[in-house]
Amino acid sequence: MDRTEYPQLGTAVRAARRASEALRSFPDSPAEFRHKTNGDIVTAADRLAEQAILDELRKQFPDHNIVSEERSPEFTTKPRWVIDPIDGTTNFLNGVPHYSISIAFEGVSAADVGVVYHVPTETMYTAIENGGAYANGQPLSLSATTDLSEALIVTGFDPASMQAQDFEQFRSLLDVTQGVRRFGSAAGELSMVAAGQFDAFFERMLSVWDTAAGVLIVEEAGGEVTRIKALDGDNSEMILASNEYLHQDLVTLVSSGTVPEPYR
Repeated sequence: MDRTEYPQLGTAVRAARRASEALRSFPDSPAEFRHKTNGDIVTAADRLAEQAILDELRKQFPDHNIVSEERSPEFTTKPRWVIDPIDGTTNFLNGVPHYSISIAFEGVSAADVGVVYHVPTETMYTAIENGGAYANGQPLSLSATTDLSEALIVTGFDPASMQAQDFEQFRSLLDVTQGVRRFGSAAGELSMVAAGQFDAFFERMLSVWDTAAGVLIVEEAGGEVTRIKALDGDNSEMILASNEYLHQDLVTLVSSGTVPEPYR
């Protein structure tokens, strides 16, 4: 596949780079921020990075709809762009070098595109529907781990996971796997699963701008993704992404809290 034939990919990459340049203009610990109604934080940096992305998208595709965490969370028809200018704002605020820019294109007749730019490491993850996934131009492949006891899981903590019943199910991951890590950028961590750095990603309550690009990158790298919509009125969903060998055992584990037979 000639990836240069997909203008949406080039536009998304340019938009991500423009947004990263905006972020680099901020001090190490930006002070100005406000809390959103769901407890998340939005900063002047979020808004500036978002504007850099919007300027590039609207210049190239003025007729496309845009879903953005900071301005337009409502859902719109395709073709559309789904963006998160900083996935990992709390990390960014505290100088923790783990945050990402997430841009996805969801087409009608054109192929979907996903771009996640991990700014601190300057790693550009890209994927085209049926065209594979790459990091800085190199093909991605998931881990070859086949045993849950050897699996390293990356996750996020959300209100649902902290409820008693769900926490018991979450704790089963700790009991069975090699370990569980929590870093704070779902898009970046989905991309790291695609790169084989983690064996699986799991989180119960995510929004489309958190996952649209990262899920495509995992799938195009050869991974499996289970998505379950939450009936909460907020269009959130559970995401479980892993290599093909671990996926069914992980689905069983997180959906019921029951440890699969070979691991008891």
